[in-house]
Amino acid sequence: MQVGLVTGKEELSLVEMPDPEPAPGKAVVDVAFCGICGTDIHAFQSGEPYNPAICGHEWAGNVSAAGPEVAVKEGDRVAIGMATACGQCATCQRGDPSHCETAFMGMIGVGPLAAPHGGFASAIAIDASRLYPVDVDISDEAAAILEPVTIAVHAVRRTGIRLGDSVVVLGAGPIGLLVLQCARAAGAGVCILVEPQDARRELGASLGAEHTVNPTETPDIAGAINAIVGNAGADIVFECAGISKTVEQAPAYVRRGGTVALVGVPTAPSQFMAAEWLFKELRVSTALGYLRDDFEVSKGLVADGRVQCAPLHTATVGLDGLAGAFADLAVAPEQVKVLVDPRI
Repeated sequence: MQVGLVTGKEELSLVEMPDPEPAPGKAVVDVAFCGICGTDIHAFQSGEPYNPAICGHEWAGNVSAAGPEVAVKEGDRVAIGMATACGQCATCQRGDPSHCETAFMGMIGVGPLAAPHGGFASAIAIDASRLYPVDVDISDEAAAILEPVTIAVHAVRRTGIRLGDSVVVLGAGPIGLLVLQCARAAGAGVCILVEPQDARRELGASLGAEHTVNPTETPDIAGAINAIVGNAGADIVFECAGISKTVEQAPAYVRRGGTVALVGVPTAPSQFMAAEWLFKELRVSTALGYLRDDFEVSKGLVADGRVQCAPLHTATVGLDGLAGAFADLAVAPEQVKVLVDPRI
């Protein structure tokens, strides 16, 4: 079986690997679609070692075989998620199952809950505890975007957002556009999207941003935000670009006592004045990954249309087009979410 893996700097290869087989506690899933994530592109661009288990970690499909001691059965429609807390690790034992070490390690592709490769393949064998059912009223394409939806749900829930809060989203990539929609669903008031790329700003406006700001044409971004929400700044700023510069700028856009939510994953260090954060008594919310119950919220939001996935889906390729899609995404910001269909 061919599996798409990042094998070096600007190098994506189809590698021959054994066909997956069911085993105790594991199930084999025939992949319908797998999304290309920003972290996949960062690994492709940098050439730094990239865990094969997470190269393609946004997928959905149908169970084709199930080993003993699993809850799923052949024919079940499922998507990849996170296992429930183990109850045995040190963090669980100290009463914090939401940060279970075992479940988290599985999510980042380490330990017994990790698969030998990611979802850029026709099929994958994985611990069945990481699979969850997909509702019949969610399309296959949307099911493959449920994982990033859940990233956004988790990030928004961690901020303690309140009804009517003013929100700024920095970056209109897939996560930023999903955070925008989740914030609206959570009761946000005015939402402002800061994004340099025209098509992504327009898409954000269609998905709930009442105001958009082009940072390349706006010398005073903080002033533009304040003109909309008032001189104090926004209640919550979501940094979703994963760029050092926007992390450094985020405190300037939030009111005193407000929240800066770090959602994007920067690949370079950031420098900031701690005094600015202290003077404003800013709350800092960070989010990496999700919890099992976040998936149930995500499914509900997608099923009833409060979060739209279809507008984010800009292209579909087969495994033979995977290398070209990676190369395009590295330089083509008009693409938002490219899905890989291993059946074509």
